[in-house]
Amino acid sequence: MPARQWTDHQLDSLRRVGDPLADGVVDEIFAKGEIHAVRQLLRHLVDNDHPLVVEDLRRLPPELAEHVERYFVLSDAALPEFDPEQIVAGQKMFELHGPEILMTLCCYSLPASYTAKKGVHVLAQTGRLESQPKRRLIETTQMVVDVMTPGGLSVAADARGHGKGIRSAQKVRLMHAAIRRMIVDREGQAWIDAYDTPINQEDLAGTLMTFSRVVLDGLERLGAVTTEAQRASYLYVWRAIGSVMGVHQELIPVDLAEARTLTDTIRQRQSARSEAGDVMVAALLGTMQASVPALLRGFPATLLRYFLQQDARYLALPPADWTRVLAVVVHGMTRLFDRIAGESRLSRAIFRAFNRRFIGAFMAVERGPHRPNFALPDHLARSWRISRP
Repeated sequence: MPARQWTDHQLDSLRRVGDPLADGVVDEIFAKGEIHAVRQLLRHLVDNDHPLVVEDLRRLPPELAEHVERYFVLSDAALPEFDPEQIVAGQKMFELHGPEILMTLCCYSLPASYTAKKGVHVLAQTGRLESQPKRRLIETTQMVVDVMTPGGLSVAADARGHGKGIRSAQKVRLMHAAIRRMIVDREGQAWIDAYDTPINQEDLAGTLMTFSRVVLDGLERLGAVTTEAQRASYLYVWRAIGSVMGVHQELIPVDLAEARTLTDTIRQRQSARSEAGDVMVAALLGTMQASVPALLRGFPATLLRYFLQQDARYLALPPADWTRVLAVVVHGMTRLFDRIAGESRLSRAIFRAFNRRFIGAFMAVERGPHRPNFALPDHLARSWRISRP
């Protein structure tokens, strides 16, 4: 059957829709405790790895803690049924290509989200509300690892026992609702007139595609060898996460063809240059540059240009330097070698050397007094040959 199409009228209407389930809980919190209570909620979610830990809940006012627990009950009731075979296959795909996926996430998915002329303003706002660029990048990467680790999408009888991936997605969904309320409370109707509802359904769907379809595109540009079944299973995992995070079913593509159509449609509607996007990409580049030798400081921007291609024009990237030549030479030589050898051996070794350094830097960063450092499961550390600090 032909892939679904999404019209401007349909997507325009969905830009006015947030997430009724999570928004309803936050609206009740706001009605009883005003914006101060919502700020308390957001700080609790940011500071704690799992917001249902009893010791952490006791730090909240009892009524606010009850709202948090109630949200998880409602979220659990809305959890979809997963196909365990597809989940396992998608997670095996991540184990096989994980370092390249994390590289693509950093060098392609995140900067691609900064080209969204309206949605990027929310990212800029939450950057000031919550975290520094390095912490944001680590949190995003940690969620991907949690989702893609075996057992990460397991569902227990109680939310406290769910896999880390489910818990992370549920937590982020509630954070989105708190951020929506805080932005609207501070900015009012002027924000909605300019950018539509914060973290609306189209922006949620676009973000879901940056974690799935855009990542698969990035792997293709790196020359990673994947099968159609592997790509479909990887997309399936993110389709499941989209449901957990409150993305409407009409915006969750059923297959790879629909995922490409949806990605291209949203990109054509939303991509444009913005000051907020320039600020965000500058922060991202600063974080990446701190992880490479001084001689290669231009290489992160080169990687972003390589992945973004024509979309790089929507971001204020530094002028190309000599590392562009290095990238061209390395890319050409590795492709020649890989054709001769019959598989992507040299290119994978070069990219993984870069990725190991980057992931290793993550593991040394503290995430807060109540949260563990970046956690890489033992089986992935062994598979990717990454030494712990």
